[in-house]
Order: sequence, then C-alpha cells, then structure tokens
Amino acid sequence: MIHIYQGNGKGKTTAAVGAAVRAAGHNVPVVFCQFLKDGMSGEIGILEKIPGVLVLFPEHFFGWTGKMSYEELRITRKDCDAMFVKALKTMKISLKNQVKKQIASEKRLRKNGIIMQGEPFKTDIEAMFIFDEILDAVNKDLLDRDLLTHFLLRVPENVEVILTGRDPDITILSMADYVTNMVKDKHPYDDGIKARVGVEL
Repeated sequence: MIHIYQGNGKGKTTAAVGAAVRAAGHNVPVVFCQFLKDGMSGEIGILEKIPGVLVLFPEHFFGWTGKMSYEELRITRKDCDAMFVKALKTMKISLKNQVKKQIASEKRLRKNGIIMQGEPFKTDIEAMFIFDEILDAVNKDLLDRDLLTHFLLRVPENVEVILTGRDPDITILSMADYVTNMVKDKHPYDDGIKARVGVEL
C-alpha cells in the first residue's frame, strides 16, 4: 500500500523512520531515500547500521532550495532523478532476493514439519520503500512529477511505499491508501528557535 505523511507539523520523517525500523524488525528489506537533505540527520547513522536497510541521499547538498543558484538547482535535480532511479533498481533486486529467501524458508519449514506441503508461507509485504521529502522535491520541480506518479501506478502488490513532505497534489493523494496530516499547533521555530541537534536534526 501507499502511505503519505504530510503537513507543516513535526513528525513526518520521525514516523517514516519508525516504519522503517518496524519493517526491518520483521526482516523486510527497506530502502530509505532522503531528498533535499545532506545525510547528516541523526536517524541516518542508526538506519545504516540496521541489517537490511539501505539509505540513499543526494550526492550534493546546497542548503535551502530558495537560495540555490541555477547551477545548484540543476545539480540537485540531477541528483534527485538519479537517486529515485537507483531506488527503483534496488526494488527489483530486493524483490528477487526476497522470493529466493521465501522459497528457501518454505523448504526448510516443510523439511522440519512446521508447514505441510502446499501450505503457503505467508508474508504481508516483501519490501518497503520510503521517500522522505519527495513531495517537496516534486513541488519544487526537482523531481519529475510524472516519474513519481508513473511509479505509484505500478507499485507491486507486495511492496509498501511511504512518501513524506508537504502539499501533495490530488493525483498523488488519490493513489494513497493511508494519508496522515501532521498539523502544527505550536513550534519553537515560530519564536525564532532554530532546529536543535538530537531533536530536529
């Protein structure tokens, strides 16, 4: 299924990280792909240490998009496209590997008499793909909107996809099975307090 964590409230990436940890805890391979970030947030170092979790982030980072030069925007757009394509290639490899593992597990369990011949070895999902801040990348024209929608229309049935960011359009919203709004009632940033290491970073 497809999840969207959207809105101006704190917690979109935090929720996505939690979903990644939960899936990894069940030996589901996870690709955690972060757009418009520099790979220095606290969650990255921990996620990279979890078996079965692949973390991707842009090769270049130039700060806030509103302050980027034309050339920096061009490089960022190229990075976003390349990262998305790499994630899709990884999906195909992950699914093939999961099929092999599932077949091996069925054989082992049948051999030990845990499941009988013909009884299916059931799993709810075989891979999870998290695209953090991808909605912002699309809205800022740093990732092709059609590339994302084309992918969402063809997500395999056994794959879970999570998108985070702000202001998804009606087409993307209509494809989602889960939509969660992070609503800000109060935030220290409104009082001029910058993001703090270990809390927002």
